[in-house]
Amino acid sequence: MEARHAFDSLTSAAPPDSIDVWKATIEEAEAIRSQSPKSMDVMHSKIKTGQTLKAITSAVMQEDLTSQNFGPESTSTDWIVEGLNIEEEQLVSGPDVLLLFLF
Repeated sequence: MEARHAFDSLTSAAPPDSIDVWKATIEEAEAIRSQSPKSMDVMHSKIKTGQTLKAITSAVMQEDLTSQNFGPESTSTDWIVEGLNIEEEQLVSGPDVLLLFLF
């Protein structure tokens, strides 16, 4: 169910001509896979990543904390308020922001 939701989100955000190309590519690969199993490699992601999302998030958070002077002297309230602000920004931005990283 989770995979279907992710697929539907990606498909709805993609340009229609891209979807047609994806379908044609997959159909072609499936048609020749008995002669050439490597044809199914088109199903693998071609996105090359240098950093993990965790590393990027950590770096951004560290930069934010440094720029806002949240150091050891900060109170718990400062951290909670900042966390709530981040959560609010994520809610306003919505799930489409994640799709930008995929392309």
